[in-house]
Amino acid sequence: MLAGNMGMLRITRARKLVKDQVILDVEQLEVGSGEIVAIVGSIGSALTMLTQAVCGEIALSGGKITIGDQDAGSLAARQQLGVLFAEDLLYDRQTVWENLELIAFARDLPVAHVWGLLSEVGLQDQAAVRVKTLTSAQQRRLAFARALLAKPGLVLLERPIARTDLPTQTLMRQIIEDLATANVAVLIIDEDLTWCSRFAHRLFLLEDGRLIGPLLAEESGATTPATTSPASQDHPAVINADLMTLVTEQGAAASAAPPAIESTARLSLFKVPARKDDRIVLFDPAEILYATSRDGKTYLRTVAEEAMTNLTLQELETRLVPRGFFKAHRAYLVNLQHIRAVIQFTRNSYSVQLDDPEATLIPLSKQSEKALQAMLDY
Repeated sequence: MLAGNMGMLRITRARKLVKDQVILDVEQLEVGSGEIVAIVGSIGSALTMLTQAVCGEIALSGGKITIGDQDAGSLAARQQLGVLFAEDLLYDRQTVWENLELIAFARDLPVAHVWGLLSEVGLQDQAAVRVKTLTSAQQRRLAFARALLAKPGLVLLERPIARTDLPTQTLMRQIIEDLATANVAVLIIDEDLTWCSRFAHRLFLLEDGRLIGPLLAEESGATTPATTSPASQDHPAVINADLMTLVTEQGAAASAAPPAIESTARLSLFKVPARKDDRIVLFDPAEILYATSRDGKTYLRTVAEEAMTNLTLQELETRLVPRGFFKAHRAYLVNLQHIRAVIQFTRNSYSVQLDDPEATLIPLSKQSEKALQAMLDY
């Protein structure tokens, strides 16, 4: 918790048993006012159960969760909590305005506040539009606005960037950082650390229902891998602080030896096509940081932008691995030239850190870590 901040959310020895099996076991966590905390985990790691527990939707087998010193699930706690669930849970047949109107009326919020919030999430001109006609990104922004409508002291975001585009992700990040500046506590619960690790003050891993970390800690205004020495199962360690020389040599060797291909036309394909707005953009593989599969679509990410490609991740792997890319995770294809470090969070949890200005973290599967280790000989 940031120095000097009161704990808006407190989790103390929270346990949940299902058929005598411990599914959730969080010893302690505090999220202070003005703090952004992220908890990431894989499918089946009890992320959903943690969300339900914080919202007071399930009874704990032991321990306690409080929001502003009120028991989670109590009316007083709910009034201090704003939640964006993994599903938008909007009324499709109602308009954007109507989706917010009932909550505003119940909380006696002024109309100007609702309009201001719609403007903040870029939906003011869509107020009279029925939700079912919005894009998935616009629907996500509306659900986000609804979570913020009652001016909560704690905002809980479950898979916040699901079904979104890069502009929406950028907008949501800015709003989250503004919330923290306004002394609102923010808890992000997600399966993917790449986005939230760029700005979270602290990052934890939920593994087999247990909280590990912090994996990242805020230091001099920047979020960096927590420095804990010696490395243990519960704390991260940088396996190799600077892989750039090895990566460059290996990547150059791979790029210099493209695979045998059948035609001259295929030999000349050095660009990767992607769609951005109404344009087809051709990316040089060297400028691509990584490719990722999200919500059934494939995206290319550079330092400056993100664009969707019609190629599947498997098709991109076939084309780009010979040019220095590496399958770091089932949903990520990473440019080896841009890997700065490999970080070990726990015995079975790894990540690669990129060399972009935000030091982006990409999940690295245990199997892929072994393959990368063999490839780069570190």
